[in-house]
This record gives sequence, C-alpha cells and structure tokens, in this order.
Amino acid sequence: MLGKADRQMSFSDFWLKGKISETSFWSILRRWAMNNLNEEMFQPLFSYYGRPSVSPVYSFTAMMIQLEKGYSDREIEEASRFDDRVKYAMTAPRDFDGIDAMTLCDHRKRLFNSDIGRKILVGTIELAKSAGMFDEENLHVIDSFMVWGANAKQDTYTMIYQGIKMVLKILGFYEIEKEAFSILKRIDYNEKNRKPKINWENDMEKKELLDELVKDAIILIEYVRSRGEIPDDLKEAVDLLEKVALQDIKNDKDGKAEMVNGTAKDRTISVTDPEMRHGRKTSSKRSDGYKAEIITGGENAAIVMAVEVDGANVPDGEHMGDLIDEIKETGNTVDKLYGDTAYSDWNEIEKREEEGMAFCVKVTQPTNASGGYKKSAFDIDIDAGTATCPNGQIEGLDPEKIINRQGTTVKFDAAKCNDCPLKEQCTKSNNGRTINIHPYEDRIEQQREFQKTEEFKEDYSKRSNGERTISELTKHGGRQGKYKGKHKTRWQLIMVSINNNIKATLRFIHKTQESNPQGEVCPITG
Repeated sequence: MLGKADRQMSFSDFWLKGKISETSFWSILRRWAMNNLNEEMFQPLFSYYGRPSVSPVYSFTAMMIQLEKGYSDREIEEASRFDDRVKYAMTAPRDFDGIDAMTLCDHRKRLFNSDIGRKILVGTIELAKSAGMFDEENLHVIDSFMVWGANAKQDTYTMIYQGIKMVLKILGFYEIEKEAFSILKRIDYNEKNRKPKINWENDMEKKELLDELVKDAIILIEYVRSRGEIPDDLKEAVDLLEKVALQDIKNDKDGKAEMVNGTAKDRTISVTDPEMRHGRKTSSKRSDGYKAEIITGGENAAIVMAVEVDGANVPDGEHMGDLIDEIKETGNTVDKLYGDTAYSDWNEIEKREEEGMAFCVKVTQPTNASGGYKKSAFDIDIDAGTATCPNGQIEGLDPEKIINRQGTTVKFDAAKCNDCPLKEQCTKSNNGRTINIHPYEDRIEQQREFQKTEEFKEDYSKRSNGERTISELTKHGGRQGKYKGKHKTRWQLIMVSINNNIKATLRFIHKTQESNPQGEVCPITG
C-alpha cells in the first residue's frame, strides 16, 4: 500500500534549513522534490490495500542521493537515519527513522518495471524550458560513453562452470537435478566454489578441466532438451550455457576441447550478466559492460533529453534515430544536431533532413592500410560516371547507383595497373586497384570540403559542450553500472540524468537571477 510523506516541518527542521547551503545538492534536491514529486505519481506501483509502505517520495529521492554521492544500499540506509543533510534532501523530518535496504530494493524493483523514471526525466526537461534554458540557445549534441558493468568479466572456465551450476540449480527447483548430476563427469557442481580447484599454473590440468567442462555442458544441454518442452527460465539458462560453452572452443586432433585464438564476435563475458560486452571507446582502452548514447539540449547542451543503453560492443550511432524519435515523442524538437564522425549516418541524416532537421557532423578522411594512395587521390566524377587514378587511367562507374544510394565498386584494369610506374605507391595486388564508392559519396565529398572552412570549424566547436555534460554524468553515478542488464542500466542513467538536469537548471536560474533580480520564480527554487 502507498505510504505518505510527512512534510510537516518542526522547529528543528527550521533550524536545519539555515545550516545547509541554499546552493548545495541537498537543498537543490529538496526544493525540486517539494515542488515536483508527490505520492500520486507512484500510485500505479502500489496496491490500495495492506500496510502502508515508506513513502516512494522518500525512496526515490534516496536513490537519487545514492547515485549522486556513490552510496551503497547499506550506506544510504544508515545516512537516511543519521545524516540530517540526507533527510533534508529527501524532504523527510529530522525524526524520520530512515529507509532500510530491503525497502529500497523493493521500491527500486517496482521502478525498474515502470516508466515513471522516464516521465520524471521529461518533467525536468519541461522545468528547464520554463526556466528559459531553451529560449536563446537550443544546442543539441549526440554522443556516447562507456558504462562499466556491475559484474566482473569472467574467463571461459568460470563461465562454463557457473553456467552448468545455474542449469542444475533450476533443475533442482523442478526436482530433477539428481538424474542430471548422474550423467556428469565432474562431481563438484554442488560446491560453493567460484571455479574448480586445480593447479592453475599447470597447463595440462587446465586443458583437462576445459575438456571436462565442455563435455559436461554439452551432455547437460542434450539431457535437458531431450525432455521435450521446458520452462522459459530453464530454456534461457540452457541457451546461455550453450553459448558460453562453444563460443571460444574448438576440438583438437584428438577430439578434446581447446581454446581458439582470438575473440568470438559478440562474445558473452559473464553468465551473471549475459548482456555485458567487451567494447572500446578508443583503440587503446577497452571497457567491459555497456555503452550509453545520449542527446543533450538547451543552453550549452546541459540538459539530457534522451538516453539509450546497449552492449559496449555496439557501434556509436546505432541509436541515433531512436533518440531523435524519443525526443519527438515528448513533444520536443531537434532543429540541429551536432555529432562526431560516428554520427555521419547519411541514410538517417537524409531521412531527418526531409523532416526539417539540420546536422553538423564530421566525416572521416580516406585511409589506406597498406600505405598507398588513398581514395582521395582518385578523381571521382559521379556526374560523368568516371573514376580517374593518379596516373590518368580512367574506369567507368554507374552514377545511377549513387543516385539510388546503392554504392558501387570500381575495379581498374589489372594489366594497366601492373605496368603502371606508380603501382608500388598504389596497390600491392596483381589484380589491379579497387576502390569502393559509398552510396552517399557525393554528400561525403561535399562534407569533406566544407570541413576545411572556418565556418564549419567554428560551428562544430559547439559540440564540445555535450562532452562537458557527459563528464558531469560520469562523475555522479553514470560511469559505474550498479545493476545487471541493459534495462536496469538504462534506468540508472535516467536517474543520473534527472539529477544532472535539476542541477543544470538551478545553475542557469542563479546566473539569470544575478543579471535580473526581479525575474520570475522558478518551480525548482520555489
């Protein structure tokens, strides 16, 4: 049953108000919560019957404090009992008994399965608009950042071992695990070990272990599937076990399992959080977990407008269209979008240009891994339907394919290329030089020329404002994932964005009030 917040201030609460800075996070959160949160917003999460819970206003603000300050559930439980600043920010009286960790987990689980967080985020955008943050400048920037997974990545041995134990545990729920145990070679799956006990310095023991684990996994998978239709939770566990047991494995000449060289595509890296992935934001730094993509807007692109989360291996720009649509669904618009080279998705750009949007994005420069002539050294004349190499050899191309956005390939005559004095500077192939013509080659070339101008450089420099907002998000709860799975991680990023938007709006209000003391009162400051 829905609990009610006690917001009746006592004399001690009035005393505390003067002790906490009006510009502190604690005061900002309190003033926002007093004006913008109420129990009725959370009613869909609770029954109308039973014993009243702690007010969801208290638990929601406690979760925001957790992310802002990096508190664990136990730490926020203690702080909500003994820290006056925390009680003040939660809008709770000083004699409030606090929120225990179990209640916090229960309320969080309810929020995971609702869209209330998203609705509140949209509310912070509306507050920013009412404060004037979108009046003179509405700078929209799209960018991404890595979110480290809440679970550690696991090696292949651990994943297979834990995957087998997971299937056996579910079989135990259906009271058929004894038969399953009897067909397995190893007998330690009912122990609490994180991984089997062997001499991990001995390569032969490791090889034997891997073979045993893989064979046990395959036997267990076949056993479960042979039983016919199986429950969803068991099917999910078996499918996961199959993936981790086979993704890095091949059989040697003796039929024994061994590791393959390299990394499987879209490799699962944890059985406790199967949606985590290896990813790279730069070539030198790898992250394990998730990737967040956001669009920011308003003055200095300080307000988070939309958030999407995916595996860390998903390319930047994968959700550009989703984010734009998400903003449009809230009744907001994106007039012009700034992004780096990852967002030069010309198919999406042309689609949005037809809707009236403009873009300021960079395109990559041509490269040649072999060190020879880049594509830019070739004269590509789409109107004439020709491509001319640095030595003057001309080959035809189909301009209709470019017009129809299909792309094409130009292959230069092998005999002429092999006799060419510039061959060593162009290609190492004896089959002639080949260049690929992008479906949007004309747009890309136009953009490359425009990127050289001062007009573009000055305009594109505005994109860095979005990076500053990302820096704020990652400093205050957005870098380290706290929960398993993309869905829950997205909820975490939404909560972090709510905090960011409240603080950014208040900073804007203070700046505005300094220049115009007689301005209107904002709903955040009261």
